[in-house]
Amino acid sequence: MTQGTEMTDSIVSKDALVGTWKLVEVKSVDNQQKISYPYGENPVGYTIYTQEGYMSSSIIMRNRLGLGLPIQEIFNMAYGGKAKITNLFKYLRATVRYIQAGNKYASYICKYEIRDNKLIYHIEVSLVPDFIGTDLEMAFEISEDTLVITRLYGDNKDNSVIASWQRVS
Repeated sequence: MTQGTEMTDSIVSKDALVGTWKLVEVKSVDNQQKISYPYGENPVGYTIYTQEGYMSSSIIMRNRLGLGLPIQEIFNMAYGGKAKITNLFKYLRATVRYIQAGNKYASYICKYEIRDNKLIYHIEVSLVPDFIGTDLEMAFEISEDTLVITRLYGDNKDNSVIASWQRVS
């Protein structure tokens, strides 16, 4: 988002939020005002909000390492297929890469509501199992086709994650 862009916080209806949004940037700001980019400086992601109150979102870091296995072997690993002992090293390497890839990927599905100009997610599906059944409350601003969502975290809520999105539909 460019500096000087006017944002409004008067959104109380879902109408301005409903649609598909493409990720522009995700940054984390700590309590010392140090900025980092948890998904790199050029992440990929989409969020979809429906009029019925559902939201689905996925964010990834670009250029994550592949697992190094043919697609069929990945399906075998994922769905209970037998691993051959002769391929043990290959599967261990793939498992490590899978963990690394998951560390730079966020995905969840939820019901959402707007209350007191805050966006509240009621998480139903998540890559991180601990999020399921929790509520996340965030500040949000919409101006024209830009959506900025800010989530405070930390013991004193003095750290933030800021995601900027551009409307695509």
